[in-house]
Amino acid sequence: MNIDLCFTAQKLTSPLVYGKTAIILDIFRTSSTIITALYQGAAKILPAFTPQKALQLKKQHPASLLGGETNCLKTDGFDLGNSPLEYAPEIIKNQTIILSTTNGTTTIQQAKDAAKIYIGSFLNAPALVQKLQENKNDLLLACAGTQGEYSLEDVCCAGYFLHLLKNTVNPLLNDKALSALALYHNFQKNLPYYLSRSQNGRTLLAKGYWRDIEYCCLQNFLPTIPLYCDSTIIDISTSK
Repeated sequence: MNIDLCFTAQKLTSPLVYGKTAIILDIFRTSSTIITALYQGAAKILPAFTPQKALQLKKQHPASLLGGETNCLKTDGFDLGNSPLEYAPEIIKNQTIILSTTNGTTTIQQAKDAAKIYIGSFLNAPALVQKLQENKNDLLLACAGTQGEYSLEDVCCAGYFLHLLKNTVNPLLNDKALSALALYHNFQKNLPYYLSRSQNGRTLLAKGYWRDIEYCCLQNFLPTIPLYCDSTIIDISTSK
């Protein structure tokens, strides 16, 4: 299995993703929210690539919940924001959630030509790596970044996946992958501290989201395996 790494959604071209299995990494916070919402009982998630498209989808699915953020805060008129801690079972169980975020849902759209698209984070990396043992395609770790810029937390999580994959498929790593692996090895013992110093970490701290940072940095916490297919994200794990 060959493994490549892309630092931002804007670099996800069709030739880069075509025929590969892509893992979408938007750690603060879209990936973490999707994984948590499915674990907490959401039936499915419909990613929308702008708030306007989310509102259009709501007309087609009037019983659904609207979730997401604009510039880190809950989008006006939405039911939920983009904090994974908001997605409690008593609110979302068996519900369809339409989710629109600044970077994460855009990254899913950019990767649409991949053979398979999974959603990954620190929370579910070991479960997803186990699932990848069935994978015959080359792998692309697709970091969302932040509006076209490198995001420390996404690349660090890519390094976590590479750390786990090295123990299974022993891939030959390029320089981008080696740098992500080194970053994870340097930060792994205190992820919340180091990643809270990133641009997105500082933004979350300024808005009072320290608990989100701590939660999004939990390693091997959930068994959820979100798969994006036919414009829908569902959990394909057997551990519910």
